[in-house]
Amino acid sequence: MTDKELRKLNRSDLLEILLEQSREIDRLNALVAQMQEQLDSRQLLLDNAGSIAEASLQVSHVFEAAQQAAEQYLENIRTLSGRQEAVCAKLETESRQKAEQLLAETRAKCQALEAETQETCSRMTREAQEQADKTWAETKLKLDQFLEQQAGLRALLGLFNGEMKRP
Repeated sequence: MTDKELRKLNRSDLLEILLEQSREIDRLNALVAQMQEQLDSRQLLLDNAGSIAEASLQVSHVFEAAQQAAEQYLENIRTLSGRQEAVCAKLETESRQKAEQLLAETRAKCQALEAETQETCSRMTREAQEQADKTWAETKLKLDQFLEQQAGLRALLGLFNGEMKRP
């Protein structure tokens, strides 16, 4: 605003302009304080870091520590893996031994059952053969008796047939 325009304004307008300018000054002062804080913090960082070379050295130390941590982690993984493999091998051996033991027990039971079955079959075959021999002997006896009876009947018939032919 020009001087002429300012002179034409009344008191209330002038007060408003002063208030606005006061607010603007406060806002700018706060911005300056904030900027000063940022500048101080950057200066502190620069003081701590020193130079780019020092900063790169600090970063390289971080990388070295990270590399060491990674190597230690991998070594731990290898150790745990070796232990796990040993446990698995032991479990596999125990499982195989148990399976072989169960297989041997099963074979022994099968052989015992087979021998028992063979004995039962042999006994039943003997009994059947004895029963068949006994039945055959009885049948033969009956047949022999029948044939004897038949022979006696033939003889009688022969006599009877001979008497009948003579008349």
